[in-house]
Amino acid sequence: MNKYLFIGLLLAGLLHSCGSDTAKETDKSATGTETAPAQTVQVPSYPSVPADTIKTLFNECDYIDYVFYYTNFSVSQKEKRDIQTAVTYIASETPEINPNCKPVGRVFFQVGGENRAEADLYFDQNCMYYLFYEDGKPAYANLIMPAGINFYNKIFQGVK
Repeated sequence: MNKYLFIGLLLAGLLHSCGSDTAKETDKSATGTETAPAQTVQVPSYPSVPADTIKTLFNECDYIDYVFYYTNFSVSQKEKRDIQTAVTYIASETPEINPNCKPVGRVFFQVGGENRAEADLYFDQNCMYYLFYEDGKPAYANLIMPAGINFYNKIFQGVK
């Protein structure tokens, strides 16, 4: 008798575990119809650019090129003081990435004619941040400091 009790309990346990998996896969409402699981949009998040990268850009960068996508102009900086000021526009805080925002341009930080860092520039009323690339893929994101916001506002106002 103990043998049959053991087999019965084992089967009941197996049926219960199989049933709980199915319950997780489908959700039945009171009417008995199945509903699809809720779809969530994965919004990427990125860490801040490493502090040693910012320090290197501050000390070694000798040229910054701003290429704007939806305009017919670009801006370059080659004076050390201007470049160092521009590097300070990169806040240490990371932004919440908004998938509805589009970049307005790309910023290239160069040392000796080679790109040392590059970032998409997001600059509109909903998004104000840099999205830095490493090996052609998004890797870091940083907010723009208030002085940087003023800098970009002056550039775009000067074009109008």
